Amino acid sequence: MQAWTDSSIVLSWLTTDQKFFKIFVTNRIAKIRALIPTCIWSHISTSENPADPSSRGLLPVALIACSLYWDGPAFLHLPEADWPVTNFTTIQPGDLPEVKPISINALAAQKLLAEDYVLHRFSTWSHMQRSLGYALRFVYATFLDQSGITGSLTLAERNRATMFAVRLTQKSHFANLFRQLSRKNCIITPPTMAQLAPFLDPKGFIRVGGRLKNSLLSEETKNPLLLPKSSHLTALIIRYYHMTFLHAGPKLIISMIRQRFWIISARDAIRRSIFSCVTCTRYRAQHPTPIMGNLPVSRVQNHRVFSQIGMDYGGPYLVKECKRRNTKTTKVYIALFICMATKAVHIDIVSDLTASAFLAAFDRFVARRGIPESVFSDNGTNYVGAARQLKLLFQNEGTQNLVSSRFPCKWHFNPPAAPHFGGLWESAIKSVKFHLKRVIGTQLLTYEEFQTLTTRIEGVLNSRPLTPASTDPHDLEALTPGHFIIGQPILSIPEADITATPINRLTRWQLIKQLHQSFWKRWTREYLTTLQGRQKWSKPDTNLKIGDMVLVDAPALQPSDWRMGRVTMVHPGQDEIVRVVTVRTQDGFLKRPVVKLVRLPISS
Repeated sequence: MQAWTDSSIVLSWLTTDQKFFKIFVTNRIAKIRALIPTCIWSHISTSENPADPSSRGLLPVALIACSLYWDGPAFLHLPEADWPVTNFTTIQPGDLPEVKPISINALAAQKLLAEDYVLHRFSTWSHMQRSLGYALRFVYATFLDQSGITGSLTLAERNRATMFAVRLTQKSHFANLFRQLSRKNCIITPPTMAQLAPFLDPKGFIRVGGRLKNSLLSEETKNPLLLPKSSHLTALIIRYYHMTFLHAGPKLIISMIRQRFWIISARDAIRRSIFSCVTCTRYRAQHPTPIMGNLPVSRVQNHRVFSQIGMDYGGPYLVKECKRRNTKTTKVYIALFICMATKAVHIDIVSDLTASAFLAAFDRFVARRGIPESVFSDNGTNYVGAARQLKLLFQNEGTQNLVSSRFPCKWHFNPPAAPHFGGLWESAIKSVKFHLKRVIGTQLLTYEEFQTLTTRIEGVLNSRPLTPASTDPHDLEALTPGHFIIGQPILSIPEADITATPINRLTRWQLIKQLHQSFWKRWTREYLTTLQGRQKWSKPDTNLKIGDMVLVDAPALQPSDWRMGRVTMVHPGQDEIVRVVTVRTQDGFLKRPVVKLVRLPISS
C-alpha cells in the first residue's frame, strides 16, 4: 500500500522515531500506523493532492467540476513504474514542532563523552587500574612497539592507569581552571581554589602548590594531584581507602589520601561515601523513629471495665509440686489481662504456653470479669492459635449459637516483633515482676502459694492511684482501678457497720449508679488529660516508601548477618504515618515495625 501527503512536517513525523515527539503527536502517529501498518509514505505537491480542494473549501458547483478531486492526480493512471519519484528530505527532529525538550548542557555532554564513558564502567579502583592497565599495555605495544611486557601488571603500569584516569577527570571537571592556568599572571577563581595555589606540572596535571616546599616530604605529598569532590574517580578512591583501612573514619582517610591526592571538600565527600557503605550502615543501625501515634479508641473512651482488654504472658517461674523437701519442680506462667481504659488488671496462672491452656485461662477470666468486646495482644503463636480455634468454632453452625454467647469478642494482633505496640500490658507485666522478685527471692513456692501471691499482687496493682491526687480539696481519696471494679480501692479498709444508723441518714440506693458515673467523670477530668503529651518519639521522621532497601534487625545475630530486604508494602496509620511495613527478603515476606528496620542509603 502507498500513501501520499503534501505536508513535510507530517511526513517527517511519520518517518521518524516516535520517542522524539510529545505525547499528542505520538498517539496520533501510533493510530495511523495501526490502521495502515504496511503503508509506504511519499511526498506529493499541493497542486496534485486530491484532498487539498475539499479541505480548502470549494463551492459545490466548483467541487463537481474539479477533476482532481474525482479522478486523482494524473500519474495514478500510469503504470506504477512510471510514477514520479519524490526527492523529499526528512526534516531533522530538532527542527520539527512538538518535539520533547532535551535539557543537556555542554559540560554534561563533555562529561558523558570523556569521563563517564570510560570510568563509570568500573565499581572499584582496583578494577579500574587493572582494566585500564591492560588496555594501555595493548596501546603501547601496538603503537609504540613496547611488546616486551607480559604477565601481571607492574606497579608502573598501575600508576600509569591511575594517571590516565586522573587526566580524564581533571579535563572533565577543571576545564575552566586549565584555561586560567595556561595564561601568564592569571588570577585563579574562585578564592577557595586560589587558596590551594594550583599549577600545571610538566606532564600537564593540575597539582596543589601549598606552602610545604621546604619540608622533607616526598614531591608527590608536597604537591598532590587535585581532584573534584563529585567525580566517579574520587568516589572510587575514597571507597578504596575506606575498605583498605578496615572501614576507617573521615580523619584517617583524609590523612592517607592527601599523601597523593587533594580532594576539594574532602570531608563532605568522605562522609557521603561512608554514609553509603552498607557494612557501616549495618553496625551504625539507625532505626527510623516515626512520631508517636494517637491513642486508640479503647484507651480514651469510657467502657465497662474489662470490656476492652490487653493480654500478655510473663515467666516462666518454678513452683513445687508439694511442700515436701526435694520435690519436683515445674514451670508456670503468668497470664495477665488489663483493662485498656482503667488499667485494672486480672492475673491468672497457666501451666504452659499452648492454645488450650490460654483458652482455659480466658474462660476463667470471662467467668469472673465478663465477656470483653475486644482483645489486644502480641502476635504470639498461642494467641493466634486460640483465635484460630475460636474462629473454627464460630464457623461451625452446630456450635455457633452455643459459643457466641460465651466469646463474642474481636481479636486484634500487633505486628510481629513489635512489643512496643503493647506498652500498656508490657508495663503491667513489669510491675508484676517487680513485686514477685522482691517477695519470692530464692524461695520455691507451691502452686497454691504462687497463685495466692499473684492474686495479692493483682489487688496491689488495682489499688494504685491513676493520678497523683484529686483536684478536689475535700476529696482525700485518689482515683484507682479498684473504683471501677468494686467502687473503692481493692485494699482499702472495710467500712464501719452502719446497720444501726437511721435510714434517713443513709445514701439512697438510687445514687449508686450516679456514684459509679462520677468515677468516669473523675477519670475524664483527672486521668485522661495526663495522656495528652508524647513522652518520646516526638519528632517526625521520613516515612519508609515502597522500594526502599532495608536491613531487618535480628537481636540474636550480629549486624553483619542481618537480612537485607526491599519494602514491598506500607501500612500507614490514621495519621498517614508509616509504622509497619512488609519486607521481601530471601526468606520470604516479613511484616515488621519500622523501628526494627535500618534504612540503607542510596548511593549517588
